[in-house]
Amino acid sequence: MEKKSIALACRMDSERAIKLSKRIFEFLVKKGEVVYLETRIAPKIFPHNGIDLNSMTSKNTKFLISVGGDGTLLRVANGISQSDPPPILGVNIGSIGFLDETNDRRVYKDLIKVLKGEFIIETCVKLAPYIVKNSEEIKLNNALNEILIVSSKNSKVLQISVKVNGIFLNRSYLDGVIISTSTGSTAYNLSAGGSIITPTLDIMQITPVNSFARSGLRPMVLPIDSEIEITPLRPRLNARIIIDGQQTIKKVMPHTRIRIRKANSHVKFIRLTDNYYENYFRRLRKKIIGTIRTPFDDSPEE
Repeated sequence: MEKKSIALACRMDSERAIKLSKRIFEFLVKKGEVVYLETRIAPKIFPHNGIDLNSMTSKNTKFLISVGGDGTLLRVANGISQSDPPPILGVNIGSIGFLDETNDRRVYKDLIKVLKGEFIIETCVKLAPYIVKNSEEIKLNNALNEILIVSSKNSKVLQISVKVNGIFLNRSYLDGVIISTSTGSTAYNLSAGGSIITPTLDIMQITPVNSFARSGLRPMVLPIDSEIEITPLRPRLNARIIIDGQQTIKKVMPHTRIRIRKANSHVKFIRLTDNYYENYFRRLRKKIIGTIRTPFDDSPEE
C-alpha cells in the first residue's frame, strides 16, 4: 500500500512564509516523510513534488500544513477536496491566526506530536450559498466562516427581505448582512455585534451590519439545517456576495434570491490537546477576548 504523504501550502506573498515552509519541508523529509507541496509554491522549494489543492484527500494525505494566517487557511480549506478533506494544521505567522494551532516558534515540536498521533480532530461545518435564477439554483463556493451580502455601491444602503425556512422574517435597511458558521462567529460576525459560538454547536447565525434605525433585524442564531433566503429589493442597486473574503460576486441584481444552507462538506482541524474546550478557550482568551491584569485584593472602597 502506497504511503500517505504530508501536504504543505503557504502564503505566497510572504517571503517569511516561504522560508518557513522550506524549513518545514526539509524537517519532515529528514523524518522520513513523503511531502508534497501545493502546486504554486513547489517551484520555490522542490519543483518535482507539486500537487493541486483539489487533489488532496484524506485517502492520499495524512494531513496538510497551512503556513500563513487565517486568510491562508480559509483559502486552503476551500481549495482542498470538499467531499473527503484531509485534516489541516495551521501555522500562524500573521497577526492573530485564531484558527491556527501553532506558530513558527513551536512548529517543529508540535509536528513531532502530530507525527506521534498526539492530537484530536475538530470538525467544522460549512455553508453553501446559491443564487436563484428562474427557479434554478446556481451554487457558489462553500463558506467556512461567513457569507457577506453588501451593497455594490459604497455608502448606499441595501433594503433586504429575509426569510427563514420559507417564512418571512424581516425587511430591513442596512449596510449588509452576515450569515456565519460557529467557526466564523469570531471573525467579521463578532466585529458586527454577533455572538461567539463554540464550534461544537452546529448553527448558522444572521448578523446585520449597521442596521438603519427601526429596521428591526437583530443577530439571530438558527439550527444548522435551516434555510435562509436573502433578497435585495432596492431598484437600481445591485448587491455583492463575498464568501470568506476569498470570492466576490459583484453584481447581484435587485430581487435576486440568495439561498444559504448547510453544505455537504466540512473541514477538519488538528488540535494539539486531549481537551477540546481547554484548547478552544485558551485560544479565545489569548487571541480574541484578552484579559486585564488586576490585583486579586482589588476590593472596593468602603
